[in-house]
Amino acid sequence: MTLDSDETHSPPPQPEYKTACGGKIKDPSKYPSVEYRGEQIYFCTQACLEVFLLNPDPFMAGEIEHPLE
Repeated sequence: MTLDSDETHSPPPQPEYKTACGGKIKDPSKYPSVEYRGEQIYFCTQACLEVFLLNPDPFMAGEIEHPLE
């Protein structure tokens, strides 16, 4: 006998979002972000976002070191 209605199911996995520095986050509402070239870009810290805003293209190209704090 099979009890289809009593089967337990795992919740669907939460999507992961990638930060500008390559990290992964699950709840983007908790992180600073900005729209860049039509795409929402997330940052692990406010300091990272501030450095990005000064020079977005070099930052995204990896030419600017990401701040630690």
